[in-house]
Amino acid sequence: MLTHQLEGPPFLDPFWFNRMRQGQHAAVVSPGGVVSVEGVPLRLRGDAPAPGQAVRVWITSSGYFVCATLDEIERVAQAQREAQELEAQRRRQQLNALRADTEAFNAQIALPVRWDVGIKDVLSGLGENSWGDGRSKATVEHIYLLEPLLAGRLSRLAGDFLCTAAAGTNGKRWSTKVVERSHDGEGTPYQPKVTCKACLALAQRWIKESS
Repeated sequence: MLTHQLEGPPFLDPFWFNRMRQGQHAAVVSPGGVVSVEGVPLRLRGDAPAPGQAVRVWITSSGYFVCATLDEIERVAQAQREAQELEAQRRRQQLNALRADTEAFNAQIALPVRWDVGIKDVLSGLGENSWGDGRSKATVEHIYLLEPLLAGRLSRLAGDFLCTAAAGTNGKRWSTKVVERSHDGEGTPYQPKVTCKACLALAQRWIKESS
């Protein structure tokens, strides 16, 4: 932002100075390059806006008085809004692409029964210093069976993870068995990507059949 330095009088009212430290203050450039705020004249140094121009005055973190025209302040604000919109658009595209990749990956898993995606929640992921979703750094997304599955020696009940039989560690259901949905760039929820290597290894026979 293009700012203009101001020089105050030798002695300043400390109460006025403290008020000046809070935010920006409206003023108008007077003939002779003077900007007055609450009756205190501040003289512009160097190049200055033309007399009659509206400005905002504030104190920098270094303790200097500066001002900028309203046009300059709006120009910078508009540039920031445009940059934020571009970043939001980039983020939406990134999230939408991630959804497309996830759905294409999960669509290959053509199990003969209905299934969803779930996690094995841990107590450390439910504490006050966590996200409260039952996750830890080691958490992966499992194939969570909604119906019994019997395929040769592979036998699972509804409510089992594909990689874990009922007698194993199917999770403690401290939070929820089915994992919270991911969201695309429009905020629409969708099924997360399966990342459990053991589940994917057991599902490989059906992935091959659907390829």
